[in-house]
Amino acid sequence: MLVVNDSMVLIHLAKITLLEKSCDHFGTVMIPEAVFLESVKTGKTRGFEDAILIESIIKKGKITVKKIGKKEQLKKINQYNIFGGEAEAIALYWQENADLLACDDDNVRKKKGLLDLRLAGTPSIILDLYRAKKIDREKATLAVSGLRKIGWFSNEVMDKIMIEVEQNE
Repeated sequence: MLVVNDSMVLIHLAKITLLEKSCDHFGTVMIPEAVFLESVKTGKTRGFEDAILIESIIKKGKITVKKIGKKEQLKKINQYNIFGGEAEAIALYWQENADLLACDDDNVRKKKGLLDLRLAGTPSIILDLYRAKKIDREKATLAVSGLRKIGWFSNEVMDKIMIEVEQNE
């Protein structure tokens, strides 16, 4: 399965120590250059540990950084008020005919139908790893706790994951 990741998914998965496991689970993971710049270059200059972890996984070959071939697609995406790494991630998703776009951006998520995107967010990736038995109950619980601390996702989303984890143990 080919998955294109945006910056926030990379950062969130790195912070909850599930980035490498998610790369192994999905098989082929790509990011566009803008996402590399946002998540690694900028993060390293600010001293973020997650940026160092992301870079190490790229160096291991588990994430491929790829150029956008058709820059005109970015103009189309920009018309939907989507810019930067998210815009390049969508363009790469289309360019590579990817199976999934891993994106936590609310604006992109609201426009997934208009843009014909198959999306997954960090919470659904945790659940997917749990369902596939790539992580156990304890790791899923720790990952949800980590996401709660980050504060990006609603408690309702996190509670739904925990309910499923608790019911399937």
